[in-house]
This record gives sequence, structure tokens and C-alpha cells, in this order.
Amino acid sequence: MFNAVIQAVAERRLAPGVKLVEEQLAEIFKLNRARIRKVLLILSQRRIVQLEPNRGAFVARPSAKETRDVFQARRLLEREVVRLVAALPEGERHEAAASLRAHLIAEHHAVAAKDRSAEIRLSGNFHLKLAELAGNGVFVSMLRDLIAQMSLALAAYATTTQLDCSLREHDPIVEALAVGDSERATTLAMAHLDHIEAALTLVDEEGGTDLVAIFSDMLEMA
Repeated sequence: MFNAVIQAVAERRLAPGVKLVEEQLAEIFKLNRARIRKVLLILSQRRIVQLEPNRGAFVARPSAKETRDVFQARRLLEREVVRLVAALPEGERHEAAASLRAHLIAEHHAVAAKDRSAEIRLSGNFHLKLAELAGNGVFVSMLRDLIAQMSLALAAYATTTQLDCSLREHDPIVEALAVGDSERATTLAMAHLDHIEAALTLVDEEGGTDLVAIFSDMLEMA
């Protein structure tokens, strides 16, 4: 359940403010209520869920300050991720670039097909893939949480016409990494995050509350 909630938030299936009803979650994931509460507590510690006394659990709605903090954390983390990938030995770096280019092909197909869900999923996966290629599992775990938190911020503050991550900006980052140009890759990656943050406005969006529909296809693929 923990990973499913993180994924649903990152892919914008769960929007800020959606109530996570324990009874529904227990039925969906075939877990007892005690286990559900434990997972919700962990998610609240990761700032994905907000627990409210006498009201229950809700998908978190980050404040403007929390949103700025998330962007700051991502900049610090991804700057190091990019540096590590660019510093890989030449052979490993070329393999990493080939893997990233294959991912870019999937992104291009999603854009051409106007598949918004795929774009969102692939956008987050690109950054996770970079962290994986950097070879630091802790970075991957941290970035997964930050991507989910950023998705909540974007769902709360960005308009529906604004992409959380312009896929076109991934291509030059990969090409800079392929030749080991750490400075250029870092500059591009930071500009990429700057563009995402600049898209934020104070426009809230309402999310659906059909938890069964949100998680059903995830469970079918598991």
C-alpha cells in the first residue's frame, strides 16, 4: 500500500485534500485496519498524508513555504545526482546515456500520443532513473518522496495546462551527461527545476475520491 500511495500521488491520481478512508483502503489492499493506520502514519511522516484528529487521513496539501522547501531540496539533491552521473567512467557513462536515451524515446512517444498520464509517470521516472544511475540508493528513496511532494504542490498550485516537467528539457541534459559535461548538465537541470517552479500559481484543483478506481489498475499490474 505504501508504494501504491506514493505512486498514485506522483502520477496525480490522488490529489491534495482527498480523504483516505481506512475501511476502503483495507478492502482495496486486503489489509487489517491496524496495518492501514501504520502505513498512513509513515506516509504522514514523509509529508505525503496529513492526519487530522477526529477527521482521519487526507492527502497532504503543501503550503507555499513547504513547496519552496521541496524545490530547494530537489535542487540540492539533483545537483549531486547529475554530478555523479557525469563523473562516471567513460564506458559506464555511455551505457547510462544509452539507457536514458531509450527512456527519452518513451517520453517522445507519450508526447506525440498526448498521453498525459504517461507523460507524468515518465517525467518522474526520468529523475529517478538519474538517481539510480548515480549509484546511490538513499538518493533514489529521497527523490521518490520529493517527487511525490512536488506532485502535490503542482496539483495545488499549477493550472491544468501547465506540465509539471517539460519533457523536451530532458534531452539536452542527457546529451550533456553523455559527454561528461557536469557544469552544463547541472545548469540545465537547475534551469529545468526553475521552469517548473515558475509555473506555480495559487490555483487549486479538486481531486476525485474514488479510491477503488484510483488503485484498481495498479493492483491488476502487480
